Amino acid sequence: MAGKSFDEILADADQLIRVWTANPTLSLGDVTLPMFQTKVTTFRATRAHTEDLRTQLTQSVNDGNAQADELLDLTVRGRGGAKAQFGRDSTQYEQLGGTRASDRKPPKRKGSGGSGTPKS
Repeated sequence: MAGKSFDEILADADQLIRVWTANPTLSLGDVTLPMFQTKVTTFRATRAHTEDLRTQLTQSVNDGNAQADELLDLTVRGRGGAKAQFGRDSTQYEQLGGTRASDRKPPKRKGSGGSGTPKS
């Protein structure tokens, strides 16, 4: 494409059709007005088809995202259910992606004295 938008290209093509229709002696070599009009019609149909596909793709992506969100929610609920039923330190909880309580590292203290003020 030569740096113009599809809408600009169509506007130029429509303008050419208007001028060509008003001046039937206009010549573009072996290209006739009906041939050019057919190309414009085909291009419009292709653009409409492309826009339909984009709409379908957007819907499909949104459907997939919604399904992924639902699966994530159910997976988290399943992990929570295993934690509640089998315990925080269970193999089942770990198998579902949880970190067993016995595998957790104890929290580290921040600072040296706990008072938050530096010693003088």
